[in-house]
Amino acid sequence: MENFFTQERIWQSRGPFPHVLVLLGEYPEFREYARIHAELLSKYSKQLGVVPEEWLHSTIQGIHQTLGRKQLAVLRTALRKELSGMQPFEVQLGPVWPGPTAVTVAVYPEEEMAALNSRVRIAADSVPGILLRPRESRFWAHASLAYARADFPDHDLNRALRALRPPRVTITIDHVHLVMQYQHPEQGYYTWDVIEEIQLG
Repeated sequence: MENFFTQERIWQSRGPFPHVLVLLGEYPEFREYARIHAELLSKYSKQLGVVPEEWLHSTIQGIHQTLGRKQLAVLRTALRKELSGMQPFEVQLGPVWPGPTAVTVAVYPEEEMAALNSRVRIAADSVPGILLRPRESRFWAHASLAYARADFPDHDLNRALRALRPPRVTITIDHVHLVMQYQHPEQGYYTWDVIEEIQLG
């Protein structure tokens, strides 16, 4: 694997920055899914930043700039308005994909997650002064169990992750959280302070 926390990915102004997340640590079934992988990942704790259960999440949209109090208030109102028009939906989490820089969990179906991302972007774009990063050609719905903190050979880790293959878990997403997210390159994961829980529908 390759180090996730390269100079290009480390936040130069350190944050925290507003993000909209699905807090997966709230779901007991996903916490159990993560635990099934925890013993294996802990063997690579020097190379990986294994995400503690309370910080498990799926990022819907990041806003990588500092917002003023008025901007944040406008964003909260815009998110509530935009997400009130979207009904709750189910997703399946799994399998685990050992990627080039992180150990990630797939989220299906991608279409609903992409629609959620689109609504959040519409809300953020309506706030004067917010400049979002360019939209990806296809939204990648995923969660991360661990981030690489250094380059290291991962042949054995890849084989072991593929061998585990626990059943996927199903959850209902009926709310998201607007948070102020912190990046911790030394620890190898992200934390946050919750600003508001926002209901869908």
